[in-house]
Amino acid sequence: MATAAQQGDSPAIIRSRLVLNFPGFEATGPLAQLDRLRYGAGKTGGLWGFTYERLSAEIVDGSHHAIAESRAQGGNWQTRTRLVQFSWSDVIEAYESEPFPRGFLRNFPKFMAFFFDGTVARYYSASKRYWGFTIFPLLLIGLFAILAGLVVVRLIVPFVPALDHPFAILVLTLAGVFVLCRWPGKSAYLLLTVNDWGFARDMVNRVNPLIETRFREFAETVGDEIARSRDDEVVIAGHSFGTVWAVGALALALERNPDLLKGRNAVFLALGSSLLKIALAPNARFMRAWAARIMAVPGLLWHEIQTKDDLIAFYKADPFATLGLTDHAATLKIDRVKYKEAMEAGRYRGMLTSPYRTHRQYILYQDRRVAFDYILRLFGPLSARDLALRPGMVEAIDRDGALAVAS
Repeated sequence: MATAAQQGDSPAIIRSRLVLNFPGFEATGPLAQLDRLRYGAGKTGGLWGFTYERLSAEIVDGSHHAIAESRAQGGNWQTRTRLVQFSWSDVIEAYESEPFPRGFLRNFPKFMAFFFDGTVARYYSASKRYWGFTIFPLLLIGLFAILAGLVVVRLIVPFVPALDHPFAILVLTLAGVFVLCRWPGKSAYLLLTVNDWGFARDMVNRVNPLIETRFREFAETVGDEIARSRDDEVVIAGHSFGTVWAVGALALALERNPDLLKGRNAVFLALGSSLLKIALAPNARFMRAWAARIMAVPGLLWHEIQTKDDLIAFYKADPFATLGLTDHAATLKIDRVKYKEAMEAGRYRGMLTSPYRTHRQYILYQDRRVAFDYILRLFGPLSARDLALRPGMVEAIDRDGALAVAS
């Protein structure tokens, strides 16, 4: 097979980049997130033939983000990355720290609100796989109700005849459902999922001041970082719910400074995006307006990466066509990738045992060279734009990490 260089394509070599990185719904602090990336960069460097060195990493005082400076070096290139790791782990902890069943009872009605306002029906139209993920908590609770009812009717009532009354049976069944929701429900991610939906509903309704304040803080940081940047490219990366935060932060930054991205090589990288989870809700007009503002930026590339393996994302959905935003100045590229081609067989099978591990794989290291490698985009010599639009550019990196064509 001819390499990219032999085909006459010259890759745009990135010597410095700014990455604005937004994580998904997991209560992991920014330094721990950066340590995970450092580990992944070491594995990725071994795969692609480059060395990686993290020069610094620290949380910025009085803020909810950390900054890491790093350097990667191959046979004939060197790339520096300034990575701003945003954090909303404290917001997540506020939803996950409430004791059971209080937090469950608080968030479950918020989850059901997505059914009552027609949002879940819109999910079905956008992605049947995501719709299946949405109804999973109801199916699991329904199973728990059947199991609890059978235990009450078959095992308890026959031995305690005084409980053979509809009200008593109902109360005991409900108690059994709560016990099963706590365990094994927690192991089956039921509590995490319901907390996630509770957070999502509060974002849709804009009723949590902590969320609103965090959007503004993130927007200020995004605006300041991009305005100061003199880097070869700017990558705004969002994983899962991080895509929603990234959309809000960038849109608000553009509201303050419409020319923020003018003349810049900017890529919005959406990995397992949850944008439609929020934007399809009737009350989320603000999110649809933010998405429209971003896609109105000429020269911006929105690169969406999806995989069939992931049940917690909108596989096969075009987020902007789904929202009716078909007339946009930005470029949209959607890639539907196969993790089976990127991972060792054993690791791939292990990943599939957990939908949440699968959902996180977007931002972890790969075992084989693939053009959709997230960590290569953060630290490698090739631009995220080239890797999206001309994936054959990866062939310009030889086995020793040198570029076949260096500019």
